[in-house]
Amino acid sequence: MLNLTLIKNILIIAMASSIISTSLTQKLKEGTKSKKFMLLKNFIISMVIGVLFSLSFSDIKFPYYLWVGLFAFIGAQMIYEAFEDKIFDSFENIQKVIYIERGNKK
Repeated sequence: MLNLTLIKNILIIAMASSIISTSLTQKLKEGTKSKKFMLLKNFIISMVIGVLFSLSFSDIKFPYYLWVGLFAFIGAQMIYEAFEDKIFDSFENIQKVIYIERGNKK
């Protein structure tokens, strides 16, 4: 059976690291005249940032770090949105904040 909670956690971590790796890739494109091997460079950046981000900010185990890097390269946001209402709770439901009213203070 699939561990859907683990997959969801990996995708959420990959979305965060994807933002960082995309920004870094854009800076690299701006600073480099040669666009040669840009896909390979993007893959390496995504894998390195994904692994480092996972090591620093999560408690998942080693083999899953590589999945984070791969999902960050592919586009974790797109993957998560594809599965959002089919397998996972929607991201909006995860982020709901509950407000509790307090009695009036005089």
